[in-house]
Amino acid sequence: MTIKTTKTIYHINRLLMKRKLNAFVSLLLIVPLFFITSCKKEDAQGEDLATVKEGWLTGTWKQTDILLAYAIPSPFGGTLPVGTSLHVLAPYLPFTGPKITATNDNVFTFDAKGAYNLSGSIDFMLPNTTNSGTWNMQVYGSALHLMSTDNEDTPLWVDKIDAENLKLGSLSTTVYIAEVDADIPVYFIFEKQ
Repeated sequence: MTIKTTKTIYHINRLLMKRKLNAFVSLLLIVPLFFITSCKKEDAQGEDLATVKEGWLTGTWKQTDILLAYAIPSPFGGTLPVGTSLHVLAPYLPFTGPKITATNDNVFTFDAKGAYNLSGSIDFMLPNTTNSGTWNMQVYGSALHLMSTDNEDTPLWVDKIDAENLKLGSLSTTVYIAEVDADIPVYFIFEKQ
């Protein structure tokens, strides 16, 4: 091989390496833009879901149950699992049972202008909330905030919502059960009327 051929091959290889390097750098610059663009689309979808959830919430809801959100020791021995109905347990709870039973007729109404009206016995479930006030949804429709007429904010986690069913609560939503002398995490279950 001649020196001229060797130099030509060297220059061709160098040119190819520059092109590969340029292609690699271009790819490194384009890929983050692709991810940023796709994230913006997800944000827009989240906003749409929040609007849908607000639409589902608007209307009248009847409470159907209060469920345990955390397994607890049973006053009868053993453990009560997550999802146990307090309405079913009410007859066996001499102190708290009547308070639970009183919630059977609870009806929550949310209008499209952001006002709410709660009828029935809410003292057991939502002691810091008044029967009327304003509502709004935050965190992409995952948190329902009830602002009472006394300006007391009661945030409730929206665990599940669709056009017919509503499940509010989390481990931070509690009710006091005298029989175990503790605040117990619960879910409030509603059906659209």
